[in-house]
Amino acid sequence: MLLASVLVVNSVLAADLSIENVAPEQTVIAMSFDDLGPMVDRFRNSAAKDHLSKVDEMKDDFLDAASNRMADAWKEALEDKAMLEIIGSMSMGMAVYPVIDPETTAVTIGLTAFVNLGDSEQEMGPLWDEAMERAQEDEGDSMEMMEIAEVEVIRYEPPRDDDEDDDPFGNGGGMGMGMSIEDAFPQRFFMVRVDEHILFSTRRTQMERMLDIIAGQDVDGGLSESATWKGVSEYIGQDGIRMVMLTDHLGEMMKAMGQPFIVDMAKPMVVAMMGRIDAMGISMTAGSAPALATMNMGIYMPGGKTGLMKLMDRNSPREPLPGWLGADTVSYSRLNFDMAGVMPWIKSVINSNPMMAMQMGQAMESVEPMLEKILAGMGSRLQISGGISYPLTAESATTLWAMEASDPKAFTDAMAEVGPGMGMEPRDFQGHQIYSMDLGGMMGGGMGMGGGEMGVAVGGDEIFMGTSAAVEQALRSVGERSADDSAVAKSFAPLETYMSSDDIAMWYMVNVGASYKAAAEISSMQFKAEMQRLEQQDPELAEELAEMMGGGDQEMSAMMTTISECIGLLGWELMSDENGFKGQGWVLEPSGD
Repeated sequence: MLLASVLVVNSVLAADLSIENVAPEQTVIAMSFDDLGPMVDRFRNSAAKDHLSKVDEMKDDFLDAASNRMADAWKEALEDKAMLEIIGSMSMGMAVYPVIDPETTAVTIGLTAFVNLGDSEQEMGPLWDEAMERAQEDEGDSMEMMEIAEVEVIRYEPPRDDDEDDDPFGNGGGMGMGMSIEDAFPQRFFMVRVDEHILFSTRRTQMERMLDIIAGQDVDGGLSESATWKGVSEYIGQDGIRMVMLTDHLGEMMKAMGQPFIVDMAKPMVVAMMGRIDAMGISMTAGSAPALATMNMGIYMPGGKTGLMKLMDRNSPREPLPGWLGADTVSYSRLNFDMAGVMPWIKSVINSNPMMAMQMGQAMESVEPMLEKILAGMGSRLQISGGISYPLTAESATTLWAMEASDPKAFTDAMAEVGPGMGMEPRDFQGHQIYSMDLGGMMGGGMGMGGGEMGVAVGGDEIFMGTSAAVEQALRSVGERSADDSAVAKSFAPLETYMSSDDIAMWYMVNVGASYKAAAEISSMQFKAEMQRLEQQDPELAEELAEMMGGGDQEMSAMMTTISECIGLLGWELMSDENGFKGQGWVLEPSGD
């Protein structure tokens, strides 16, 4: 037990680690899990408590899949413990950031993480030590002790695997276009346990920083001194579960994966497309019944809104749910969207990339008149709903986009002119004209419509686009101005009581319990149908794909089902302000119906 004993340090003036004082200022992704106890208690005392055992089943599946000796000690200790009980007193943080070699200018990805075991330290600490002991026995040549900040730390250099045959794609299991995450990570790691803290870093300087903080020393720099971090924290707060992406050094981190030319070329296009987003983040804390959790969200854009964000930069009063929502509705969202700005936006994206401008400039000139005619009839309000019809089939999921028709005649005239050229055939439906197109399996998840038939029609002051069944249902309800007394409105009413009376830019609601399980079953049906079709066309390719999936679709279905049993309604609202967008959201417990 020599290794275990030297990894434990008694620090008299120990200070708490936080993502603010640990993560370097060039951090791109920051995650922290603080004060998890209240959230764990909230779930364990909710209507979801009867389903939490499935969380432990997921833990068991994970441990069963771990075959190396390093995991054996964890299996033995966690066998009789509930996962939520273990994590309830813990806190943790992780930062991902680019690291630039000052001599070669080569860029790699750095990772720093810490776990505070809290009340679980007496049980979990020795488990970590035992795991390290076993790891040293198995991989002693790759692990050695070294001193950092007067603490004995493990330095681990995993053996390199030069067998390229293990990678069927020939690029390090990468992302395509010559980019590889695996090649971007350094091949050296530092690990240590200091009392209740388990520390991990790919950088010696970062390990030293954490050890200095624990020892009570003052440290300079870090996210706490970043103006961008302070700005996004104004939106999301500093408590609970936090996930933040900061973009100042995102380009550098992407270059670490290879092909810096592609990154430099894509960067202006991404900014033109989305706008200059300095940071975006979300936090989640325990809620009060019936809320399981409350959320705060933020998109930090202190330089002003451009790109896609500019098109959504308008607040307006919340409106009642529309009358065209069907009884099978399980999700609804509404946002302000400046359709008049779409063409200038598309042009700015194309012109931001010289290569794209050369390739698409002439084609854009030919389609621009057609797009302008279609957009001319659209207003600035967009609503999206999703439905689930029963009994479940592969076509049970419906999606409907409803755009305000500022000039219904202009839009119908444009569709009559350009629709046939787009492969859309007109047909009559109860006095309305629907332009339909059979998507088959070609579009997959395009606009959430999957396969089947897509329809476009004008009804009243709305332009409806989506699965044909949803479009037809909406047309039947034209003239019904509000769904206030409908079953749909009543199902979402518990969530709407949380929403503010302020003007907002967008809002979203979904009945997780009613939709996720069904969506998983429908997705499985669609996958099986596609595989059967592929087996007829190319049996060898179908077999390869089935082997590659390895039952992943079934695992995803099981996870979605577990989520649907633990959560009821989920919703959020987003408001535009001078520095970006701020939002709040809620996760409600199952109703028990």
